[in-house]
Amino acid sequence: MAIDIDGTMTYKDRRLDVAAVDAVRRAEAAAVLLGTSGLIIAEDGGVVFDRFTGMEEVLGDRVEVDRGLDALRRMFGNLKQTRGSLMRLTGLTLERTITAEQAMDVFRREGLSLIAVDSGFAIHIKNPEVNKGNALRKLALILKMSTAEIAAVGDGLNDVEMLEAAGVSFAVANSNELVKKACNHVTAEPYGRGVAEAVEKVLMLYR
Repeated sequence: MAIDIDGTMTYKDRRLDVAAVDAVRRAEAAAVLLGTSGLIIAEDGGVVFDRFTGMEEVLGDRVEVDRGLDALRRMFGNLKQTRGSLMRLTGLTLERTITAEQAMDVFRREGLSLIAVDSGFAIHIKNPEVNKGNALRKLALILKMSTAEIAAVGDGLNDVEMLEAAGVSFAVANSNELVKKACNHVTAEPYGRGVAEAVEKVLMLYR
């Protein structure tokens, strides 16, 4: 299972919904014998990381992204990056003082090949090939499995590619409407309770 964190396992204020914790632990326990736990998709799909082996696959860079930030600052002034954005290897995140559409207008005028996505928490600026769907495909290759064998859970527009790439997909009830349309299932419950609902449905397949 691939599960988004912000807005899916957390509330909008980024507090963890503890209802998701037990569900994820049950999923981990069920997956241990298959050797499928441990890999992390980070930075909107820009990085796939295995915390146990230290393996890190970087699926993009910041060269064009930094050009995009310069162009946005020329237009809108000193836009603030979110906490942790400077540490990103493949993209950046801005505080939501402009819209993704405004950013895209600037990129088009400047001839920059960049994507701006509003996750509900920040404006994500990245290269077009950097997304969670491509990262999920890379993760599947590493695990020597098909994406058809992966279930994904998400809530935001930056989750859509991952949800479309997965064999089974769940949007938690608080999801963006476009995210719900991209999924096989929409949970009855929001946030972590929705994650618990999705995990339970997936685990039922293996009982």
